[in-house]
Amino acid sequence: MTDRTPPHITGRDESRTLRALGHLHGELRTRHGLSLLDYLTLGFLAEAAGGSAPVAELKAFLGESGDRISYLLRGMQRLGLVERSRCDRDRRTVRVTLTPAGRARFADVERTANSIVRAHLVAEPATARHVVSAPDDVG
Repeated sequence: MTDRTPPHITGRDESRTLRALGHLHGELRTRHGLSLLDYLTLGFLAEAAGGSAPVAELKAFLGESGDRISYLLRGMQRLGLVERSRCDRDRRTVRVTLTPAGRARFADVERTANSIVRAHLVAEPATARHVVSAPDDVG
């Protein structure tokens, strides 16, 4: 790195993001018994029309394998957060739907996630603040 290297290239922002995501994952586990993937799944479904989406769309959103998604959904289904069902029109298609308990749980988890993101990523650290000084009077 040279003195001319822009601050965004130094890795400081990336490590800050990494630490924030690690903290978020740990807090979600501790406070809510959910993983970061569980949170993303609940959020995806909460934003989907009717709280429901084909598993293939969820798989594409998360970028996970079908086996991993199936494992994830089984656990969430055991907790009563989601339901899975076959589509009437195409029995090969499986839809996942957020339950009322899942929607309520997501609201709690979302508050935790928002506070962590605000604390770790949105708030600018004191050392990164730029001080704007008035131009020198040139007379």
